[in-house]
Amino acid sequence: MKIFKLKVGSSKIYELNKNIFELQTKQKKPYYTFNNSNEQIQYAVCPACDNPIQIIGLYKKLKNTDKPYGRHCIHSVAGLAEYNQQAYDFCPYSKKSFNVNPQSRKGKLTELEKNIYYLLRDQFDRVIYILRQVLDIYITNKSAKSMLETFVKGKGWLYSWGTLNNIPWILCHLSWAKTLLGQPIRKDSDVYKAIMNNCHEALFCTDERHKGYSILTNKPGEFVDISYCLIQHQREIIDDNLIETFELKISNSKNEAFFSKQIKVDEMYFLNLINKNNEHFRNKTLLDIAQNLMPDL
Repeated sequence: MKIFKLKVGSSKIYELNKNIFELQTKQKKPYYTFNNSNEQIQYAVCPACDNPIQIIGLYKKLKNTDKPYGRHCIHSVAGLAEYNQQAYDFCPYSKKSFNVNPQSRKGKLTELEKNIYYLLRDQFDRVIYILRQVLDIYITNKSAKSMLETFVKGKGWLYSWGTLNNIPWILCHLSWAKTLLGQPIRKDSDVYKAIMNNCHEALFCTDERHKGYSILTNKPGEFVDISYCLIQHQREIIDDNLIETFELKISNSKNEAFFSKQIKVDEMYFLNLINKNNEHFRNKTLLDIAQNLMPDL
């Protein structure tokens, strides 16, 4: 992997190179230490599974690449991270994870799954914010509540391909089909144009509350039955980089999909957003919804 964290949980993700690693770690323990052969080694945390990783090639030239990368180490690192076998097995950067059915659920609740649960609860407003940005759909508070209810009933925090980085996309993926009726759509977006071109019964009204959006409604005497879902979760490692995608599908009352768009997961987006100092932008209504639906585990 070519990214790293300094701590487990919701800490910021960094690109991995010599300058950034030295700047962020200040060359302190436990990031810098010696192995049993008295060789200097460097450690960090895997952004996806919170397991310890060893940094390879930071100072020593490698045969197969000129760039450093992170590799899971199958043991705990004191003062940094406890090794979690289940989290490693399902990690996108673990080769074992690709033999797993993504629709299955993990067998037990570990610290990673707890962190996913509490991070979704405590950052629910930012989760919805990201979905609004990437989908071009301004998910209403009512719709967001319905999505979370479905996620909680299905124990989505145990989803086998769930990580700390893809929480927004997993929420949408596991909340099934959602109606677009009454939802604000970003004007002139691909979603907006697809509905205009394929649904004669649809009518868009100017959204006075959200600039740049139009609310999907129906023409007089017509009924709109349009829904969207985020499906076909795929992930693969290419050149030590995680490529993770979903397909956004929009369908009509006949269950015919008339719009499809690949949605790529930016694995640095969510954790880096919540580490910004922007508390004055928080949405208390959404946070209250999450608190009410998600008691302590």
